[in-house]
Amino acid sequence: MSDEYFDDPSFKKEAIQTLQDLIRIDTTNPPGNETKAAEYIQDKLQSEGFDTELIESAPGRGNVITRIKGSGNGPSLLLIGHLDVVPAGDLDKWDVPPFSGELRDGFIWGRGALDMKGSVVAELMAFLRIHREGYRPKGDIIYAATADEEAGGHFGPGWLLNQPEHFEKIKADNVISEGGGSVLPIGGKNPNFLIQIAEKGIFWTKFRTFGPAGHGSIPGKPKEMAIIKMKEVLDKLSKYKPPIIIQDIFRETAANISLPSIARKLLTTKLTMKGAVWLAGKIFGEDIGQLIFPLVQNKITPTMLKAGEKVNAIPGECEGAIDVRFLPGYDRNDLNRILREVLGKKLYEAVEWEPIIDQPGGYTPTSVPFYNQIKETIQEVEPGAKLVPILSPGSTDLLHFRNKGMNAFGFVPMKIDEGMTIREMGEMPHGYNERISVDNLMFATKFFYNLAKKY
Repeated sequence: MSDEYFDDPSFKKEAIQTLQDLIRIDTTNPPGNETKAAEYIQDKLQSEGFDTELIESAPGRGNVITRIKGSGNGPSLLLIGHLDVVPAGDLDKWDVPPFSGELRDGFIWGRGALDMKGSVVAELMAFLRIHREGYRPKGDIIYAATADEEAGGHFGPGWLLNQPEHFEKIKADNVISEGGGSVLPIGGKNPNFLIQIAEKGIFWTKFRTFGPAGHGSIPGKPKEMAIIKMKEVLDKLSKYKPPIIIQDIFRETAANISLPSIARKLLTTKLTMKGAVWLAGKIFGEDIGQLIFPLVQNKITPTMLKAGEKVNAIPGECEGAIDVRFLPGYDRNDLNRILREVLGKKLYEAVEWEPIIDQPGGYTPTSVPFYNQIKETIQEVEPGAKLVPILSPGSTDLLHFRNKGMNAFGFVPMKIDEGMTIREMGEMPHGYNERISVDNLMFATKFFYNLAKKY
């Protein structure tokens, strides 16, 4: 399909309006309420003649699925995105209301514009265009918009794939969703696009400290207080310096990035890596350590804290939580070992530990044909483009598909908008003033269209 079609004002207007409408449906998770957004998409699909299914995993947790039936002579493709969004936070820090879907200066603004209602719409518009053309693929092309990714996908793909009556509806040989697609500020005429081939495991954990409860006016020994013990735990965790672990996945990242060979060698050598990251930051004018080190370290981050009910009452219990993201191959046994080493045996055993979720990291090798299809497609829409395979420090719904043996890659291509840095774009999805440019919305739509036409 020519560029002219994707620049067509009526098609652009439809894509923009669809995204605006979706942003205006508040699907903040918790609680999600994705059914309203799923119904909106279902109505649009049914108006085009599709048979759809809207499946609720729980009241209000809607997932919509449909497909273009293939001849059965080729592999199937699933285009999938999530409908839920993270909370908007302090409304005063937004330049526009976060659920307004306002079109301003060539951008559609609002919570979910990038993460990931913009991608949901790009996939949908590509899917609709293929249908309107009457294209008959060799394998099924499936479209799904699902619930709960921001809380682990357990009311979305994680639930659907574990229900025998729904598994086949969302099963596909090849799956594509979010997790990659950003372009690095290097490469010149050969832009480097990140593609997520793996993701870290999640081992969220609650923990509690205990001590004598009492009146604030007559405290006992400070070191015996639950809240002081909690401070000791947090102090030790804050001083933990995780070792650098160079896995094959990161070596593959370094091997494909457009950097001099000496720079790639320095990046994959433990003794020189920190210096190489510092130097790269100076060259690019950005602190890239925040992007690089999570790819080679196991991270333990305190995120929640609760103690006490009244200012004059000493709490007998204090509760915290840690967001644990471990490299593929590491599990809860490794977490317990690290916590014991960091805190010391006595303090570790004085704390009560409660696992919230154990979700090991997953991986799809770049040797599968699907990877080459993505590579060919991005080079069609952006001549000279290179793919840089990466481990995602965060988690996506792709993990559920990888755990079922499906090929899954995170790739929604986005260029760096004029006047922005890659870090600014990277901070928007869960930050303030989230927005997507119309140019990037159409760029992603064209990519998904060209990819689907290979089926």
